[in-house]
Amino acid sequence: MSLKVENLVKTFGQGEAATDVLKGLNFEVQPGEFVILNGASGSGKSTLLTILGGLLTPSQGKVLLDGQDFTQLSAKERTEKRLKDIGFIFQASHLLPYLKVKEQLMAVGQEAGMSKNEASARAITLLEQIGLGHRLDAYPHMLSGGEKQRVAIMRAWMNQPTLLLADEPTASLDAKRATDVVEMIKAQVRDENAIGMMVTHDERLFDYADRMLYLDGGQLTQK
Repeated sequence: MSLKVENLVKTFGQGEAATDVLKGLNFEVQPGEFVILNGASGSGKSTLLTILGGLLTPSQGKVLLDGQDFTQLSAKERTEKRLKDIGFIFQASHLLPYLKVKEQLMAVGQEAGMSKNEASARAITLLEQIGLGHRLDAYPHMLSGGEKQRVAIMRAWMNQPTLLLADEPTASLDAKRATDVVEMIKAQVRDENAIGMMVTHDERLFDYADRMLYLDGGQLTQK
């Protein structure tokens, strides 16, 4: 899946109170590419990620996933697209307190159409891959912060997404854990030939990007 953004505009409010958060963004990301998005607070990074994930509609422009304009799909079609093709990782792990680690992943797989056995097998494979095979039956309160975020990463990969969106996934982690998390995300993007976009302010992580995009005043620059 390729990702192409054309003349993307997002305006909040109307009339004199209108604020242009995104001002005609244009860029393209190829499969296997891991892109880091940076910019000052309030520059529109999270707004952009939310639009790319189909959770927010742009005021103008296109988001083309494999040539199909995601913004023109119905609400139901966007929901189905998210379930099948898009993974999200957030600053907080958002694990459900009443589900065991394996069940956190299985819930996503089954929602995406996997059978219980298929979801269980994939969950075990992913968790073992990230070093949590011994925590399958642990509840979130039994995990460290780093372990919770690793579960959240593999939960995002459960539906085998072709587009992964990560919004400050390392903000609550120390330097070593932050580095480990980004290495895992980049490796998964490469191995799955997916598209990865991550928002972060942590300059120590910039070197892991295949490419950097900078948002400044609602406009995009590359370095």
